[in-house]
Amino acid sequence: MKKKWGIILAVVLVIAVAVAAVIIVRNNQKPVEPISEPTTEPTAEVTVTEAPTAEPEPTAVPVPEGRVRIDFWHTFTKGQKETLETLAAEFNASQDKYYLVCEANSSNGFTSKVRTAVVNGEGPDIIFNYASEAASYVNADDPTKNLVVDLSQYLNDPEIGIKDWETLMDKVVVDEAKGFADGQMHIMPLVRTGPILFYNKTIFDELGLKVPTTWTELAEAAKTIKEKKGIYGFAADSLTDMMQSIIMQNGSEYIDVAAREARINNDITVDAVTWYGDNVKAGYFAPAPTSDYYSTDMNSQLVAMYIGSCAGIPYLFDKDNGWELALAPIPQEGETRWYPAWDRGAIVFTSNEEEQKGAYEFIKFFIQPENNLRWCESMIALSPFNATQELDGYKALVEANPALQTVAECLPDAGFLPSVQGASVVRDQLKSLCQLAGDSENTTPVSELVADAEKTCNEALKGE
Repeated sequence: MKKKWGIILAVVLVIAVAVAAVIIVRNNQKPVEPISEPTTEPTAEVTVTEAPTAEPEPTAVPVPEGRVRIDFWHTFTKGQKETLETLAAEFNASQDKYYLVCEANSSNGFTSKVRTAVVNGEGPDIIFNYASEAASYVNADDPTKNLVVDLSQYLNDPEIGIKDWETLMDKVVVDEAKGFADGQMHIMPLVRTGPILFYNKTIFDELGLKVPTTWTELAEAAKTIKEKKGIYGFAADSLTDMMQSIIMQNGSEYIDVAAREARINNDITVDAVTWYGDNVKAGYFAPAPTSDYYSTDMNSQLVAMYIGSCAGIPYLFDKDNGWELALAPIPQEGETRWYPAWDRGAIVFTSNEEEQKGAYEFIKFFIQPENNLRWCESMIALSPFNATQELDGYKALVEANPALQTVAECLPDAGFLPSVQGASVVRDQLKSLCQLAGDSENTTPVSELVADAEKTCNEALKGE
């Protein structure tokens, strides 16, 4: 009898191992949704690159004699890393005064690593990130203590500048680049992305639902989906950006830069947070993804629609899972139209004049239309530059990607938020408010939660 049970156990183990192997192979056939370069900007922002591994060992790069070394730290991998290194090599070959050295880093703890190095005078000359990250290096009380460069001084320079550079981009992009507490320009936008609405067209068609264009319609559709299909109707990868969109569309001031105070303790924010929390408690909105992003839940048909980064489209496998994917702009509802475009760009740190000029010269090279197009293709992103947008290759890029087309449709409503120290805390508080409002165990009224959140925001904005 023992021998019989031993044989049965052995067979079961063999089958289990075989099944596990099949699952591993199946999972490895699809890319893992990547972690983007860390930033205090929208957490849902995704770049199409592999997930980070261990911290790469810095490579000693010899710099030709007589050249000024420019250090560029980044976290890009695979195709983006290759494109970046190719452009760096072309820049180095295009002139004989500066030499750009690219150093790849793990995305884990990258911003902290950069900050420590910059404060100690040992950091990079340039990184790519969002305006909110640049803002953390700005001293609003004494600009002479800024750790980031005012790029407008070079753009306006009669010898090395770019004539009428402010006309190269839409006004809202320029305004964001110059929207720092000290009035200076601490970032050069390079690409534009943003959130869009992904939805299960199969379910919408089955239930006779129309694509929501307002937040009210979105909640109604989510309710119907939950009642008819038994799954979550809606979710948002970035609760922060969803909440910012709602309160900005309804006229909330958000942050008073001059006073260094948040302006979220009002009926607009209270109503928006309450609306979200009520829908989570009712089971219409999903409270949290089962993985890093809601694309996983969408693939498994655990949620019928979600708002996420346009760069997440390669990770939605509708045909493989028996449903049809469709895209739409995020809802608009309120006294004004507002869309949270994500403009990622180049940030230059203060060092010596020659290194700063060298970093600027690389930026100037990088934004040439053909070069900017190559970066957009690598990032699967839109360009902020009019000249790039006129290229046939750029038009082909957008035409081939429905997610980029949807973002482009939203951009006329694009707005920006102040890039000031402490702004990231305001973002974090908006996310926390949503999570608390949707927590069935929370008994604190939303009005009190919002009032407490504003106090926390003000302390951060004032540097307390």
